Amino acid sequence: MKSLLLLLAAVHACESYKILVYSAPLGYSHMQFMGRIADILQEAGHDVTVLHPVWMPKYLSAVSKSAKQILFDLPREVSSGMDPINLNVWDQNSRSIVRQIEMLGKLTEVQIQSCDLLLGDNGTMEVLSKEHFDAGISELLGVCGFGLFNKIGVDHMIGASALGLVDSMAEFFDAPRLPSFVPSYLLPLTDKMNFLERTVNFISASIAQFVSLQILEKYQRMWTRHGVSCGEEDYYHKINYLLTNSDEFLEFARPTTAKIVHVGGIALPEKAPMTKEFRELMEREDRDGVVYISFGSVVPTIKMPTYFREAIFRVTRAFPRITFIWKKDSDDIAPEIPNLHSFPWLPQQALLDHPNLLCFVSHAGLNSVLEVTRSGKPSILVPIFGDQFRNARLVEAKNTTVLIMKEDFNSETFEAALRQVLTDNSFSVRAKRLASLMVAKPFPLKERLLSTVEFSIQHGKINDLDVHGRNLNALHCVGSVREW
Repeated sequence: MKSLLLLLAAVHACESYKILVYSAPLGYSHMQFMGRIADILQEAGHDVTVLHPVWMPKYLSAVSKSAKQILFDLPREVSSGMDPINLNVWDQNSRSIVRQIEMLGKLTEVQIQSCDLLLGDNGTMEVLSKEHFDAGISELLGVCGFGLFNKIGVDHMIGASALGLVDSMAEFFDAPRLPSFVPSYLLPLTDKMNFLERTVNFISASIAQFVSLQILEKYQRMWTRHGVSCGEEDYYHKINYLLTNSDEFLEFARPTTAKIVHVGGIALPEKAPMTKEFRELMEREDRDGVVYISFGSVVPTIKMPTYFREAIFRVTRAFPRITFIWKKDSDDIAPEIPNLHSFPWLPQQALLDHPNLLCFVSHAGLNSVLEVTRSGKPSILVPIFGDQFRNARLVEAKNTTVLIMKEDFNSETFEAALRQVLTDNSFSVRAKRLASLMVAKPFPLKERLLSTVEFSIQHGKINDLDVHGRNLNALHCVGSVREW
C-alpha cells in the first residue's frame, strides 16, 4: 500500500507544472479573471505564482485565493493614472472613436511605466529567474507579461483576455479580420450592419490595427532597454492558445481557429445561499417582483450625473409595485423612496438567480453580462466606457436586452425600456434559451481551462495549429491569375 501511494505521488509530481501568472494592473475584473485561472490551476495540483503590480490595494483580494503571490508596489504617481475616478468615464462620448483611443492611450502609457519599473527591478527579476517556471500566462491587453517571461527565461507562454475576443487579439491567433460583419472594438455596432456602418467599421478596424501596432512599438522600445526580445513573431512562435473570457454562444459568430479557447464565466463566483435580509426583500408578497440596478464596482455612483440619478428615482416612483435594489457607493446618498433599497454591496449572482428578479439594469461590464446571460434573465444595459459598448451589443444581438446609450438615458427612455421588458414575455423566453446554451454546452469551463493549459505545456509550441495563410502576401491571396 505504501509503495502504491509513493507511486501515485510520483506520477502526480510528474504531471505538476510551475506556472507564473502575470496579473496586470488593468482593473478589478481583469484581476478576477487572472486570479481565477491561477486558483483553478493551483487547486488542480500545479505550483502557481501570481505576480501583480499593485495599483489599488483595496482590490488585492482578487489577486488569488490559493496560489502564491508576489506583489510589486507601484509609486502613487503611476497607480493613480489607472484610477477610473480620474478618467471622467461618465463624461465619455459613447459614440466617439477619438475618445476611445485617448483613453486607451492613457492606459497604455501607465501600463508601460509600470512595466518599465517592474523589469528594471533587479531583485524581483532575480527571484523570478531562479524559479525556472515551465510556463507563463499573461493578458494580451497588458503585454508586459510576455516581455517579463522572455527576460526571466520562460519560453512557453499562454495568452489570456479578460475582455473577450477583440480586434488584433483574434488576428494574432490567426482568426481573420472581417470588418464586413465583425464589429471593431472601437464602435458600438453588431454583426448586422448597413452599408454606411460597414464602411465606418472598415475605417475603424484599420485605425484599431494601426493603434495596436503603435502600442506594440512603444512596448518594444521599452523592452529593448531591458534586453528583452521584442519581435512579434518571436511571441507568435511561443504562444499556442488564447484563454478568452467569452462564450461562443454570446460572441458574434465568426471564423475562428483552434487556438482560441472560450472560458467565459470561469471568473464568476460560486453560487451561494442568499441571506435572510435579501431573501425577505426579494420575496415581499406586496410586490410584483424586483428590478436590480448596478453599474459595477469601478465606476463611482457618487460621480453619476444628476440627470442620470433623477431618471432612476423617477422610474422607481412610477413602479410602486416593484422593488428596486440599487448598488451605490457607501458615501452616496439616495432619497427616501418606499420601494427603493440601496446597498454598497450586494450578492449579485444570488439576486440574478432568484425567480422574482424581473430585470437587471447594468453597465454591461463583461462579468455582469456573463452573469445575467447565464442566469437567464432579461436586462437593460447602459454602457459607460471601454469594452462595455461592445458587450452590450453582444447581448442586444440575442434580443434579451434593451440597450440605452448613456447620453440617451432619462426617465422617459428608462421607463419605456423597463415597460417593454416587463410586458414582452419573449425577452424572458429568449434569455432562458441563451442561458441553457451557455450553461449546458459540452465540456465544463474548468475542464477546458485545465486541459488546454496542461496540453499546451506538455507539447511545447504546436506548429500544427498555425494557419499558413498568415504567411501569404496579397498576390498569394488571389484565387487565380490569368497569364497572358
